[in-house]
Amino acid sequence: MNELFSDTEKEEFSEETVIRQMIDGITDCLASMTKEERLAWFRRSQYPHPLNFQKKIDGTVYTVNAYFNAAASESIQEKAERILLKL
Repeated sequence: MNELFSDTEKEEFSEETVIRQMIDGITDCLASMTKEERLAWFRRSQYPHPLNFQKKIDGTVYTVNAYFNAAASESIQEKAERILLKL
């Protein structure tokens, strides 16, 4: 019988499924919180390091570098809080 997915594709699909399930769990948890609880969760969950990383996909290495405008009118935290308060 022909398989629809190779072992590598099955592994990637499995990882993607787990990640999506984790995201769904976080989303459900956040949806059940008050605005103040969401803001507190966000403050505890902030990524403390620069948002730069590399990811290898199909033999190609992708590099992601995040840059922020130092002259912006609001910080990333303020922007995230503003967005969360709109929920």
